[in-house]
Amino acid sequence: MKISRRAVPLAALLVLGGCAGRTQSAPPEAAAEPVQAPPAVVQSTEGGFSVAFPGPVVEERRVQPTDVGEVTLHTFIAARTAEDTAYYVSYTDFPPAAVAQVDPRDVVSRASQGALEALGATGISAKPVQMDGGFPGQEVGGLSGPRRLRGRFFMVGPRLYQQLLLHPEGRPPKDADRFFDSFRLDPTVAGRLGNTTRGT
Repeated sequence: MKISRRAVPLAALLVLGGCAGRTQSAPPEAAAEPVQAPPAVVQSTEGGFSVAFPGPVVEERRVQPTDVGEVTLHTFIAARTAEDTAYYVSYTDFPPAAVAQVDPRDVVSRASQGALEALGATGISAKPVQMDGGFPGQEVGGLSGPRRLRGRFFMVGPRLYQQLLLHPEGRPPKDADRFFDSFRLDPTVAGRLGNTTRGT
């Protein structure tokens, strides 16, 4: 299964004018709406995760074309426009039959590279990581002009989770580690997703 650039849209970057031209995505199905006031700990029952954002969050759903058909990208975004900084979490469900045929480590590697390409970013770091439950992931860093990208990508059964932070180079937000480390999967959802690709 290929993960095309369009399968990894960076909707968070739309709030940062300098990168808007690099992102191609379909119109949202519904208007973005605040989901919580700051400080925002988002708990997505449907997505099966929780994460701490630094401020007001908007949620969007977008239909995206991929090499295995259309999928729905669920995104949660918090932006500090005055600081040119954006925090982004998304999840996408791919067809289980397609995912079962590939190594999930390949999927997260291609997804992370797709994110860098979508930004016109140069990769400067990449390392394998693992989520609780043994799910494979990858953390990457990149540079796109005056901006630094940090991202984590995890494959949990047929679902791809993305967690991204974009900020000016040399000025990482103080809560960057807190944002990334706060991401938690619901064990029940993780178990169900894992069983999906194992055919149980």
